[in-house]
Amino acid sequence: MSAFTTILFDLDDTLFDFSACWEIGMQQTIATHPLTADLDGKEMLEALRRHGDELWVDVIAQRYDFTQYRQLRLQRALADFDRHIEVEQVGDFQRAYAEACMNAVQPDQNVQATIAKLAEQHTLGIVTNGPEDMAFTKLERLGLSGYFPQEHVFISELIGYHKPDPRIYTVAVEQLGVQREQVLFVGDTWDADVAGPIDAGFSAVWINMRGKEPKSAHKPLAVIERLDQLLSLV
Repeated sequence: MSAFTTILFDLDDTLFDFSACWEIGMQQTIATHPLTADLDGKEMLEALRRHGDELWVDVIAQRYDFTQYRQLRLQRALADFDRHIEVEQVGDFQRAYAEACMNAVQPDQNVQATIAKLAEQHTLGIVTNGPEDMAFTKLERLGLSGYFPQEHVFISELIGYHKPDPRIYTVAVEQLGVQREQVLFVGDTWDADVAGPIDAGFSAVWINMRGKEPKSAHKPLAVIERLDQLLSLV
């Protein structure tokens, strides 16, 4: 019997390869949208990625919300090409990207089987830094909605705190009615999914597919490369 009653997962790049879906969605949108179709697609993609990474720090610090983040990311990327747009023009680009990105999200039978097995003996939940408008669509596309009811999905945009803010983990355990020592957190990002949960009193498993180095002295329960390796740990 596992010592953990509850397993909380990150969503993007943990339960599926969001980075690949983001790239597919952005490439398609850049190539077809009137704002960007005549630009060098590779250079525009890199500009969006660069400005997105720079702005993400401000999202976590709550200086920008997700709407502002999307607006500024596109405006700053286009400014690199001496192209200036109004805020009102961002919405159509974002809608086109969201549709293309979500179409790229495909179910993984191995992930589905792993989650199904874990759900036999554990309460499962998700704690994700992200916008509300895409999280539940991702779960549906992945075929995982049945294992993660809405009341077990904790989205930073709705809660008002972003990982690794300790308050988002507190909201999760209080709403689930579990003790912190009963919780295992699983995710790919060191600060948000390992250090933050450990500081919150959880155990953590780090999914480290790319051989990244730890950023601090926190000690996860294990480091794995694939989600199905979690089965041997619990």
